[in-house]
Amino acid sequence: MNSMHRSTRLIGIVVMALAYMVIGCAKPPTEEIAAAQATIDSVKALPDVQTYAMDGVSDAEQSLARVRQLSQEERYDEARAGLPGVFSKARASVGAAAAAKEAARVAAERAIADAKAAIAAAEEKIPQAPRWGKGAIRDRSVLHADVAAAKADVEAAEAAFGMLDYRGASAKARSGMSKASVVTQAVDDALALRSRPR
Repeated sequence: MNSMHRSTRLIGIVVMALAYMVIGCAKPPTEEIAAAQATIDSVKALPDVQTYAMDGVSDAEQSLARVRQLSQEERYDEARAGLPGVFSKARASVGAAAAAKEAARVAAERAIADAKAAIAAAEEKIPQAPRWGKGAIRDRSVLHADVAAAKADVEAAEAAFGMLDYRGASAKARSGMSKASVVTQAVDDALALRSRPR
């Protein structure tokens, strides 16, 4: 086989390959779009993603909607070029959910610890509440009731934490801390009023 024949044959192979590529690119990326949708659906079904990373899923869905639009407009090359971004955003949502969940766990632990400290401070403060005279808090049972409510919130926070509901745990712990802080502030205000000169 002479060099002319080999060159002609090579050119023919290249032309056929290009033709196949053109035909392939001329087809809508239906299977690729279906695979991207399946990836988004599987990621979306993960509980942690539902709780912590739905923004990332929304981004992936918007990108896929753009790919579908391009495909409908028969801009298949552009549609295919957009697909890797869809997969990337969907997968990134899983990592983002894991990071957000860990941050929420740390925040919940801190909130529970802060609430317990606030309750301890309130319990130490109640005996200092003046019973008579200026600024008197004659009915300490109200203060004790507020502390009991704060403790109930912390117990609920710890239960939520045990069920991995870190956001719920933080919310309950903050509620408990707020109730305990009200008790401490009430006693401090009473003591400040009592210490003012007449």
